[in-house]
Amino acid sequence: MNKIFNFLFFTAFYFGSIFASNIEFEADKTSFDTENELLLLEGNVSLKIENLLFKADQVSLDNKNKVFSSEKISFSSLDDFLYGQTKFVSISENETIMRDVEFSSCPCEDKIWWVESEELKFLNDNNTLSTKKSKLKVQGRTLAYLNNANFPISARRKSGILLPEVSINERSGLDVKIPVYLNLKENLDLTLEPRLMTQRGYGLTNQLRYLGKSYEGYFNSSFLKDDESSFKILETDDLRWSYNFFHEQKFRDSIFLNFDVSSSGDPFYLSDLGSFLSGLSRTYILPQKINLDFFRKNLVIKTDLNSFKLTNPLAKNQFQRVPGLQMNYFVNKDNLNFQLDMDFAYFNKGGAFRNDDKQNLLRINLKPEISHAFTKNNYFLKTSLSFNYSYQDFNTQSLGKFLPIINMKQSLRFFKKTEKTKFFIEPFLNLVVSDQKKIVNKEKVDSGLKLSSINEGQTFGDMFLSYQKDVNLGAKFSLFDAEKRKLNIKLSKLYTIGIKSLFYENLKIDFPDPFSLKIDLRTDERLHFVSKISIDNENNFSSYKNTLKFDLKDYRLSLRHNLIKNIQIFDLTETSLNKKEINSLEFTAALNFSKNWSAGFKFIQDIEQEKNVSNVFSIDYENDGLIVGFAYMKTLELDWVSILENDSFKDYHKDRIRLFFELKGLGSIGRPKENYLRRRNL
Repeated sequence: MNKIFNFLFFTAFYFGSIFASNIEFEADKTSFDTENELLLLEGNVSLKIENLLFKADQVSLDNKNKVFSSEKISFSSLDDFLYGQTKFVSISENETIMRDVEFSSCPCEDKIWWVESEELKFLNDNNTLSTKKSKLKVQGRTLAYLNNANFPISARRKSGILLPEVSINERSGLDVKIPVYLNLKENLDLTLEPRLMTQRGYGLTNQLRYLGKSYEGYFNSSFLKDDESSFKILETDDLRWSYNFFHEQKFRDSIFLNFDVSSSGDPFYLSDLGSFLSGLSRTYILPQKINLDFFRKNLVIKTDLNSFKLTNPLAKNQFQRVPGLQMNYFVNKDNLNFQLDMDFAYFNKGGAFRNDDKQNLLRINLKPEISHAFTKNNYFLKTSLSFNYSYQDFNTQSLGKFLPIINMKQSLRFFKKTEKTKFFIEPFLNLVVSDQKKIVNKEKVDSGLKLSSINEGQTFGDMFLSYQKDVNLGAKFSLFDAEKRKLNIKLSKLYTIGIKSLFYENLKIDFPDPFSLKIDLRTDERLHFVSKISIDNENNFSSYKNTLKFDLKDYRLSLRHNLIKNIQIFDLTETSLNKKEINSLEFTAALNFSKNWSAGFKFIQDIEQEKNVSNVFSIDYENDGLIVGFAYMKTLELDWVSILENDSFKDYHKDRIRLFFELKGLGSIGRPKENYLRRRNL
């Protein structure tokens, strides 16, 4: 009976009117001083109060004053999110009060940071510690004085003000964001982020998230009262805005619904100011789509409304599916397969901010296909026969086409194995034959109808071309050894019979017929080299893409070089198609100088234009308790104001400087450095 005493037992006999029933305790030895009304707990004392666990060598519980005390009492949250020590604890039914307290949530053996407080109060029905007259200390030095402050007692979400983000740039001046997090329900939360820019104006961003058993989603929105005069050319109000609504839901096990709707008041809002919507895909294309999908064993049905807004102010309206219906039915028996594909879609042009081009299109595609796969030893042969029917009603002009297609793929693998190595050679031949003599679609719609062409068709702007006859001949070589070194080589040559160029209005578009080489070499875990080469002497086209990665324990380097000669690019200034050269170099490095210090660097150079596209530099110090660092970014961006006002194509370099500071377990000031360069991974 002396090893463990249950709290309810003592409640009945000694403290029935004093202590709350939410206290549990254990001890090696217990005794009771009836004269002073003290309960003495000795040896491995443990007391649990709501979400707090107290431990000590000796504790006295004073019945009269309702306190327990000892020379040293340590405490922690049940999930080890927060821990500390105190000398005085007062317990009542509603709250727990501690005095002369030190505590921290730093996940480190030796505390890097901690809070010293004269008084700490824990409400038993709450999830927060409130303090009075506190000091925030980092490695023994006082960083800040906190008169009244609240701290979470666990990693569970809790409403409160998050640490602010501060940055400075030439255009916006001092930029301050102060996020406020509201935990509305277990499955519902809201983040509000007031924003003030001294040279531009003020705004607000919010993010509402929800989660259910069969659904989840979020609604993000932001606005800014912007006084920046350069955007008056957009013919918009000073109030600039954007939003994004995403939802996905599952009905039973076979029906899925999701929609993703985004918009902004002007094409520059996201790239200029950023928000929850920021990101490469969101910057240039704002989706506005709804999908409803049905799945069965051999049947897939998909319906969609798929539109978008283009934030490039010079972009023309593009075809958008409003709506579309796709069906796929398939049966597999032994090596014989039957498949039926159907695509129905109605299109109209839209999406551009400054273009009123209006066109409509109705398209129906029907494609049954039967195929047979034959495999014996190392030989593989797959033959398919399909019939494609395409109907289009475009600007009151109707056109129906019936097209047979024969597709044959074959390969033969030879291999040799030794105790240390494996060597494979696999020659292959792919043949596609159809009676197609013209463009399938004069106007490309959505992804178009890509027939079973080896090169999967060629695309440009609104147009689509599928070759009438293709032959692809080549071979694969592979070498592996026990040290995980490997070498893969793929050689191939595409032969196109028939159409090799397209005349569209005043443009002539050539399609390359290349020889291709791909080399993938990994000598060990440190060195990886990939090279992709495509050459077409007839059209004077060539492409060289090389990547070299070198990875050590503390140093990781990456070098990428892209060279494309005589690629056809649409020139916005001349509204024409010209052959140009793309030549770019990208270098990235992540360096860990010591256990605590690291740096990162990223450099992108346009060699052809002799322009520095992007520079990013980051250096940081990190230990078990904190991260502090500096990041500098310099990016080349188009001056859209000059383009729209003067039809003058100019670009400029945007410079940004950010400081980041994070106390692990407490929060961060500035954007987390992972937004720039990861510490140990590029």
